[in-house]
Amino acid sequence: MENIELTVRVMPSGDEVTIELDAYTSGKEIKTELIDQDIAPSRDNQGAPIPYKLISKSTNETIEDHKTLADMQISEGDTLFMIPDMVAG
Repeated sequence: MENIELTVRVMPSGDEVTIELDAYTSGKEIKTELIDQDIAPSRDNQGAPIPYKLISKSTNETIEDHKTLADMQISEGDTLFMIPDMVAG
């Protein structure tokens, strides 16, 4: 297993956390871990679940739930943005 250290910026608060993850961690696993650790809220003010997307700062690509950090060529020291995937309505 190859661990890499990343910075994740949770939006819209802008809070940053440094985490160490296995290179074969999936996008879904990253989001779940951050929500489980109360780094990102799981529900909005009305109690509805908040869907998130992960975006690599260096490539500006979305990390799909089934893709791993290795699949997306995310490397040591990279920054990810965890952004609520909300639809205005």
